[in-house]
Amino acid sequence: MTTLLLDLVNSRIVYPDGPHDELAGDDAARAWLRERGAQGTPEEIADARAVRPLLAAVIRGEETLDALEPWVGAMRRQATLTRDGLRWRDEVPAGLRVGARAIEEWAALQGPDGSRIRPCAAHDCQHFLVDHSRANARKWHSMEICGNRAKARRHYARTKSDGRGV
Repeated sequence: MTTLLLDLVNSRIVYPDGPHDELAGDDAARAWLRERGAQGTPEEIADARAVRPLLAAVIRGEETLDALEPWVGAMRRQATLTRDGLRWRDEVPAGLRVGARAIEEWAALQGPDGSRIRPCAAHDCQHFLVDHSRANARKWHSMEICGNRAKARRHYARTKSDGRGV
């Protein structure tokens, strides 16, 4: 299951030959947002670009939660009474809806055992992952990529220290 939050923080990765940014061009950003349930308005594009680096920094522990206050402070819920009971409607200014939705997803991933969203443990990887494991102990965004490389490095280091390596 992908989420707006995970897709958003993984939407800009810097490779040796330069950055790959899925929100760089307005047309690409509009399509990207529409694929994730937004309308792709100029306000939403600006919002996604503004909240993305702050969310990534909060997840990495490089920024405090105060950085997200402009979005959190704008979040409101309005109740409407119907014959079926109360219905709640989110009321967030159009220019902050993408960020508010991503922050709401982030908040749902916090728990007593720690955060379920975190950076990949590979030192050379910039991706984030959402850990759905029972133990909340997943380390890599991709076992096939980062997990295998880490295991290969450990194996090489062990065999080299045992005198079996090159």
